[in-house]
Amino acid sequence: MQFAKLHGCGNDYIFVKKEDIKGTDAACAAIKLSSRKTGIGADGLIIAGPSEVADIKMEMYNADGSRGKMCGNGIRCLGKYAFERKMTIKTALRVETDSGIKKMWLYGDGKYISSAKVDMGKPIFTPSFIPVNVKGESVIDREIYIGKTKYKITCLSMGNPHTVIFVRDTDSIDTEKEGSIIEHADIFPDRTNVMFVQVISENKLKMDIWERGSGKTLACGTGACAALAAGYVTGRCKNEADVIMPGGTVKVTYDTDDKNIYLFGDANEVFTGEVV
Repeated sequence: MQFAKLHGCGNDYIFVKKEDIKGTDAACAAIKLSSRKTGIGADGLIIAGPSEVADIKMEMYNADGSRGKMCGNGIRCLGKYAFERKMTIKTALRVETDSGIKKMWLYGDGKYISSAKVDMGKPIFTPSFIPVNVKGESVIDREIYIGKTKYKITCLSMGNPHTVIFVRDTDSIDTEKEGSIIEHADIFPDRTNVMFVQVISENKLKMDIWERGSGKTLACGTGACAALAAGYVTGRCKNEADVIMPGGTVKVTYDTDDKNIYLFGDANEVFTGEVV
């Protein structure tokens, strides 16, 4: 099976074509191939295939084999992967995902793609649609005990569930320990991604990431969108900001007219190979 490894801001995925992985259990393949000791090593597996309703289809699996509905860094890399392999000739395309059809614009020199912008859709704050099992119309700056620790959390969905926690200094947070506890808290029936966010300025956020199903990662595209949306609705930042993550920086814009969030960032290919 031929594969390629790509990353956006260090958030890396193994890419294969649907035709090449046909007949293989994709969840099991994701677990085996994502292992950084015995496999290729990645935050997950993304399958690119034909779509009946869009230009291309994306299927995404986390490193633990769980299915992910959306991935902001992964979808940008999908655009690069598909365009450079002539699975599409479009630089403005529509991608079918488990969280709906996403519009994407590719940028490069006509042969190679270096970056992409994605219409990530509208942030969802309704608890039952995230989902988070708490009462009320939203969970915005809500103080909640998780275990014996009190957190002030903002919950929303960007196609997948996110819990945003604003902190004074991300470097002082034990992301691995606290992220894992919050991910598996009882109030999150489908678990949650956890974003610890530090406000540098009204147009600059710094973020540390705990991804559901993958653990601590260098970047999270949907998480960056969630951080900007949470910061905007709580008055901590403007509707456009650079989101700085351990693996790199993306630009996120909350369009106040159409209410959609747009994500712009890099797309990089690391290497290709064959799985025996």
